[in-house]
Amino acid sequence: MPKLSQLALKAAMIYLILGALGAAAYWINAMWPFWPPVSAISPTYLHLIVVGWLTQLVMAVMYWMFPVISKQRPRGSPALAWAAVISLNAGLLIRMVFEPWRALQPTALNGYALALSAVLQVCAAILFVGVSWARVRERGGQ
Repeated sequence: MPKLSQLALKAAMIYLILGALGAAAYWINAMWPFWPPVSAISPTYLHLIVVGWLTQLVMAVMYWMFPVISKQRPRGSPALAWAAVISLNAGLLIRMVFEPWRALQPTALNGYALALSAVLQVCAAILFVGVSWARVRERGGQ
């Protein structure tokens, strides 16, 4: 398994745990309020599960398992693949910090940070498609 896939899968599992803990805290707080700021993590925990865990899991497995392009560069550009994973995780980490903060206290700083987070995640998607596109092809006669 490529190192990039290993790290992305480990990061995906961490996001799954963080998202599940966030969901549990949110819903426990909804039933038995223990700390009002926990109500601000609602969209964030969902994003951690859907993008952090599920999307990153799919990307890691695709990078590892999809058909090779050539013997010289079996998975395409490693630099683009690393850029995609780094961009995705940077965007997720920024969102994890700034989205709850913005829900509690909107400022220009957390607004710009969330815009940056979105741009990084879109860049990650584009980079990953760029790396993977050539690996999605028909087999001869099938």
